[in-house]
Order: sequence, then C-alpha cells, then structure tokens
Amino acid sequence: MLNIGFRAHDFGTFSSPEELAITVEKIQSPSFIQLALNKSFPSALPWKDWNEEYISSFSSAFERHNVQIGVIGCYINPVNPDEELRKKDMERFSTSLRLSKAFKCRVVGTETGSFTIDNSYSTKTSSNKVLSRFYHSLDYMLEQAIRNDAVCAIEPVAKQHTICSLERSAALLDKFKDDHLKIIYDPINLLPFIGLTEEDGAVLETPSNEAVEKYVSKALDIFGTRLAAIHCKDFRLNEEGYKIWNIPSPHGVFNWSIVFNQLRQRNIDVPILLEDLNPQTVASDLLALKQL
Repeated sequence: MLNIGFRAHDFGTFSSPEELAITVEKIQSPSFIQLALNKSFPSALPWKDWNEEYISSFSSAFERHNVQIGVIGCYINPVNPDEELRKKDMERFSTSLRLSKAFKCRVVGTETGSFTIDNSYSTKTSSNKVLSRFYHSLDYMLEQAIRNDAVCAIEPVAKQHTICSLERSAALLDKFKDDHLKIIYDPINLLPFIGLTEEDGAVLETPSNEAVEKYVSKALDIFGTRLAAIHCKDFRLNEEGYKIWNIPSPHGVFNWSIVFNQLRQRNIDVPILLEDLNPQTVASDLLALKQL
C-alpha cells in the first residue's frame, strides 16, 4: 500500500499543531506530512530557540491525531556565495538534525542551492567550482547527520540547482556512500525544462508512457535503497514549450501510475508527499491517486 501524505504548508498557516493535525486527519488517517515548522506556524519560535521539549510538543500533538512527520523540511542554500548566510544555513540544518528525535523523524530534507544569494538561477551554479562548494557543505551536513543518527536528504532540481540531473545524483551517491545521505525524488523537479524527450528526440505535449517509464526506471535504478521520500505534483508545457511545474497531481500530464507501479514492483516503501496541493480538491485528488 502506498504511503501518500502532504506538504503541510500547502494547507496554509496555523496557530497550533492540533489545528494542522486535525486538518490532515480529516482528509486521511493515519497520514504523513512534510513539515517546515516556521512555514506552517509563523508564530513559532525561530529555529535558534528550538529545544527538544518545544519540538516534542509539536510531534506529540501530531501523534495524537495519527499524523507522522515523514520529512523535516529545512530547505537551505548550501552553495550561497555569501559565506555568512551559508554558515547560518548550515547551523539551521544542523539544528534540525540534532532535534530529529524530538521531531520523531530522522529525515531532514533540502535542495542543493544556486550560486546566488536569493537562490535564483545562475549559469555559474553548474560549474565544478560550485559543485565542490556543495560537496564541502555536504561533508559537514553528513557529519552532523551521522552524529545524530539522522538522514540528510537531498532533493535534486533540474537546471536551477547544483545537483541538477540524474547523472549528478548518481555521482553524488557514489562519492558519499554512507546511508545517512539519501535522496528525495521529485520526478517533476528533475524533468528537463522542455519536458521529456521521446525515443526519436521529439518532446510531446503529453509524454508517452514509454518515455515516462524510461525516465522513472533510470531514476529508481540510481536511487535504489537510498530513496528517502517522493514528492508528488504535476506539470504541463506552456505555449513556449517550457514546463509549468507547480500543478497539483493528477491535474497535469505526468502518468503517476507508472511511478506507483515501479514502487510496488521494487517493494519501495517511502512517504509519497503531495506538493502544491489545493486544499479544496485534495481529498478527491488523493482518492484518484490511490486508484492508480
């Protein structure tokens, strides 16, 4: 059975953990969430003031409503050209790893950043120099994960971020072989910006099942047992032929049944977290996805 859950801050903001937990429980129980605490709770303490007792008050409230944290969202820029900002991000990520037991979740997730202060696109991001900077940051992040028996989970993103392809993802996992480093696979984030290429080099408005199967199989072959979670959203191409990638699943053109079938065949059991969800349609969207 697939473990489908939700990115919590897509439901909006809340004043208490109980309020969020009840919202999730009404849609599905038991359930998983990806939690970026200060996004869901703007009045929560800043990360520098977190301690075990404070974080446990959230995870315990969730637990009372059969809601489990599947991923702690701590999305930083580990290649920020501003050294002071990068160090602060490292500290913030380390804090989430240190408090992972209080969160009752070992997995702390982040993307791999861009060589800009605001994390926007830069042609420099894909350079070997920036890749080396990322590896340097990851050395520290992984060291902290090992120290706290937590998992540093990296989410690759096409074009914009340092780890921007399946090939770079494979090289990353080969370089850092410790299982405290894992991958969050977002098939839509990793899609090329012009969509999936068919066998003959064409790009279709709706990718063929064969193209999706090839893409997903290659990804799962690479990630294997080092998959921590999957993000589930959808896409379509705009009039210029570039992907729009913030569409709730299954309202785009990506065939998620191929992903789900691959997971079943490979006996992969990780949280599948709906992103960019619409709170008004999420219940029916969830039902449709479960029927795939």
